[in-house]
Amino acid sequence: MTPLRSHVLAFALGIFLLFAGESHGQFAGRIELTETGDFSEAAVVRGVKATQAQCLAVSHSVWADAGPVGAECLRVWATGMDPLPAKRALVYFHGDVFVGHGKTARTYLNSSVDEQARFAQNWARQLGVPYLFIGRPGVYGSSGDHMQRRRQDESLLISAAMDSLKQQRHGIEEWVVAGQSGGGHVTAALLTQRNDIVCAVPTSAPSSPRIRWELMGRNRDTTGYTDSYEPSKFLVRAQMHPALRVFVLGNPEDRNVFWPSQVVLADALKTAGIPVEVIEAPGSGPDGHGLSNAARLSPPGAPRT
Repeated sequence: MTPLRSHVLAFALGIFLLFAGESHGQFAGRIELTETGDFSEAAVVRGVKATQAQCLAVSHSVWADAGPVGAECLRVWATGMDPLPAKRALVYFHGDVFVGHGKTARTYLNSSVDEQARFAQNWARQLGVPYLFIGRPGVYGSSGDHMQRRRQDESLLISAAMDSLKQQRHGIEEWVVAGQSGGGHVTAALLTQRNDIVCAVPTSAPSSPRIRWELMGRNRDTTGYTDSYEPSKFLVRAQMHPALRVFVLGNPEDRNVFWPSQVVLADALKTAGIPVEVIEAPGSGPDGHGLSNAARLSPPGAPRT
């Protein structure tokens, strides 16, 4: 991606936004939720438990009740909402916290809830729009089990958190959703579950975990599960926002999430008659996978509102 294109992406988003593990009900071995959040490797692997009362007692949190799926306390940093309620906001979903060979990233282990609050404030200022960062289940101070990622329950819990945020806190009516890598899978999955998303930017996203693990020569996801959620199989145009646009952003040379597992979503969206654009960009890091900043930047041509 050229510097000019990256610059245009940032300003276009501002314009567009103006206006094998345990189930969720099993807590054995999990670590207790705390105000400061547990960013340790033990918490990532074992999971974090919380009651609704504990959730209400910590800051930057929302109780996500997904009915039969269960409920978790997800940490949320929401900025740029004042002085008026936000009708439309950007919500960003981070990638998995692991690096190669199942090791937890050092940057994650050294992070904190205070640092995430600063990051959210910086992004809201940079983009000039209402901005939310939601910690996926089991990481970034949220309760839950990160070892269950890319399964359907993960996105259902996050969707429940978004419902709570709309109803209780910020008056949000519509969402722009963006996510990097595993967060991009969440972004794609939410398209099958919500009708209030007007723009989505899955970035370096394993929109088909199955295609990814098959290209890796495996017979199951790296989590150990064979029932990862496949969003491209459940897209229904009539159940989506009528103005929805999707931008699939990724690196065709990505050696972590292979290109066919990314663009399968675009192919399915086209078949469903949903406006979609595929944007290629060189990713950072040794595997060409990193595009986390670009995930928050809307492509040029996004409609003014």
